[in-house]
Amino acid sequence: MTYCERHEISYCADCEPDGRLRRAGERHSGAPGDWSRWPAGTIIVHRSRKAHLPGCQHLNDQDVREPVYGWVTDPPAGAWRRISPAGPLRAVEGNTGLSAVSRCQDCDATQ
Repeated sequence: MTYCERHEISYCADCEPDGRLRRAGERHSGAPGDWSRWPAGTIIVHRSRKAHLPGCQHLNDQDVREPVYGWVTDPPAGAWRRISPAGPLRAVEGNTGLSAVSRCQDCDATQ
């Protein structure tokens, strides 16, 4: 698994494995894997405290499991927008000890 120290995520679309930024035309076109097992609206919480949505280009569906990730498959309405240091979202499945305090910017752009 490729991990980006700069952005604290796996499969970073913006960086090369050595940390150099990719040019826009060199970015990944999408997330590796099959996201069909994840219900629409699921919020995935990484141990870095960043929230992602299924299909995020930074994630591979096969890597989303405990202890690195937790998730909420049926979040309350508006939960995505409320994620912040003042309003963390706690995972209810997977690693339930995780809480998200920020949102992935790429996922946020799709909302």
